[in-house]
Amino acid sequence: MMTTKEKLIQEIEQSPEPFLEEFLDFILFAKSRRHHEFYSDVSKPYKPIWEVAAELVRDIPPDVLEKLPNDSAENHDHYLYGSPKKES
Repeated sequence: MMTTKEKLIQEIEQSPEPFLEEFLDFILFAKSRRHHEFYSDVSKPYKPIWEVAAELVRDIPPDVLEKLPNDSAENHDHYLYGSPKKES
């Protein structure tokens, strides 16, 4: 049995270009609408940033967290782009 994604790909491969342009417009519209619905739903309260951060790291083992640098805020350019480290 084919997945929905596989069925879509099969249809895309068999469709003429003008149809694909219309289909792409539809997909982008649907994504935009979903994005708007998600972020405009006032019944979903916003969480404080510290709760979001806690959720992001909750599944990371403690031994891995211990290996992370403790100066990443001060030296984010170093860790992201390789800039020289700032010494504190």
